[in-house]
Amino acid sequence: MAGETSPLVSYPYLRNVLGMEVDDESMKSVPHARGELYTHVVLKTAQAGSILGAIIGAGVAAVRKTGPISRSLMNGSRNGMLIGAPLGVLATYGAMRSTSKKPDVDMDYEYFDRAYRLRHNRGQVRVDRASIIVSGVGVATAVAQGSSVLGGGALGLAAGTLLGAVYNATVKSQ
Repeated sequence: MAGETSPLVSYPYLRNVLGMEVDDESMKSVPHARGELYTHVVLKTAQAGSILGAIIGAGVAAVRKTGPISRSLMNGSRNGMLIGAPLGVLATYGAMRSTSKKPDVDMDYEYFDRAYRLRHNRGQVRVDRASIIVSGVGVATAVAQGSSVLGGGALGLAAGTLLGAVYNATVKSQ
């Protein structure tokens, strides 16, 4: 935990996000808690940025009538993702720094606890999985069309996030 210098995330974390079977003992093993927490928050802020960027990009294109909305969607989504991702690092650092100022706080435990709870939040894991998969589809589509790989990935990230959220809402309502 403290002073970790190995990979950002652990193998059980990746297996969990990818929807593979992970036993309870492996789920309790969080050797890279800081990395997992930072990865999660950066992904969330990139997702939010890609969605907001796509909405703003499409809105600006519709008002200005500057060209195809599809290009503005991709560019806006890409820009939003590129702004959102670094904000995730700052947000995590700020939140954990304020936690560390509380008396009698074991920061290693705080990172572990948050990472452990995120692993068990099935809704979060499903949205992350959907956003990663659909982002890959966006990249592949962009490559096939000869357009911006980063834009295609960002737009896929936004679409996957929204699809994952809709799926979660559907599953919970049943």
